[in-house]
Amino acid sequence: MQDRTVLFVDDEPEILSAIRRRMRSEPYKCRFSTTGEEALGILSENPVHVLVTDMGMPGMDGLALLKKSRAQYPDMIRVVLSGAGDGDTIISAINEGEAHRYITKPWDDRELKITIRQAIDLFNLYTQNKQLMLQLKERNLSLEQEVKQRVAQLLSVQGQAEIGRYASEIVHNLNNPLHALCNYLEFADYLLSNPLPDSDDQPVDLASLKDKINSALASAKDLKDISGSILAHAREKVDFHIDKVDINEIIEKEVKYFQLDPLFKRDIQKTIELDENVSSLIGNRLQIKQVIDNLIKNSLDAMEGSPIKKLGISTASMDKYVIFKITDTGHGVEKENLEKLFLPTYTTKPPGKGTGLGLASVKEIIDAYKGTIRVESAPGKGTRVTVRLPVSPTTANAGWRHS
Repeated sequence: MQDRTVLFVDDEPEILSAIRRRMRSEPYKCRFSTTGEEALGILSENPVHVLVTDMGMPGMDGLALLKKSRAQYPDMIRVVLSGAGDGDTIISAINEGEAHRYITKPWDDRELKITIRQAIDLFNLYTQNKQLMLQLKERNLSLEQEVKQRVAQLLSVQGQAEIGRYASEIVHNLNNPLHALCNYLEFADYLLSNPLPDSDDQPVDLASLKDKINSALASAKDLKDISGSILAHAREKVDFHIDKVDINEIIEKEVKYFQLDPLFKRDIQKTIELDENVSSLIGNRLQIKQVIDNLIKNSLDAMEGSPIKKLGISTASMDKYVIFKITDTGHGVEKENLEKLFLPTYTTKPPGKGTGLGLASVKEIIDAYKGTIRVESAPGKGTRVTVRLPVSPTTANAGWRHS
């Protein structure tokens, strides 16, 4: 307490002299003033931690001093030591001047000393609490920055992974028709360079040559279709506006896009059941497409290595909602891990195959639409995902516009 200061204010010098004598043994510093105006001057020039003031003083009275000191030095603890002990004065001092204690004259020395020590302890507590709150605020800001940086890193990783995966898909989809085209053209070149034996009139097998040229043209057409589909797929990634969204149309285009992969076309048994009477959604096509795209990709990834690969996609209407379901015969998910599926960093895929952000973004979009997503799964039995989205924005939340 030696570094704490108490200011006593009273218009009677005898009172201040008595207080000075009785406070000599106390561990804090004491200052004295006979007027409210002088007290404010001391407060402006020196740190004061506890103010002890009389109420009935000429000029600036105790209540005015309490109010001014509260406004200018809110952390300082205020105590009243006054002969005016009526109820109204006490209430005004406590309510308007925020006095910590009200002691009436004549005072008890022990009570006054205990009150001042408690006031200093209270000031110390307030100061420590203020420092802790400041440290906590700084730590929170630091944590927020760390979280933002981490999220940015994760999004960057996701973006890089998406670019890499997308590039891999493009190369994979283009590879087969390119190989076929090269083979057909090489064979055509061979036929042109090697005439048929014992044939002067027809040095080249025209039927075989025509067949290979037609096959090469078919492969070239496949390449054109693939590049067109990829460009259309990429354009949709930057198209953001609110409109009526036909979920069936999006599913059909997504399936058609995945069909460009020969493995998807050949190895996956697909059951597509789209309700032709399903209602259109009011929302953003890109967001709905992102949900469907991510869920289909997750199902395909889950079936990698499964002996039976069955993919089911269906739509239906229920009240004011559109229901979208996707099922697969993948490896399934343990019951205790179902709730973790939508966490930003959780993934069931092996290292290097996924960041866990795909399903997190799906959940974020669905939540913004005030929709629901339910996952039913068991190891070895596959997975069923049910998405329910409101048809109109009156049912949905305005937050979907910014998701």
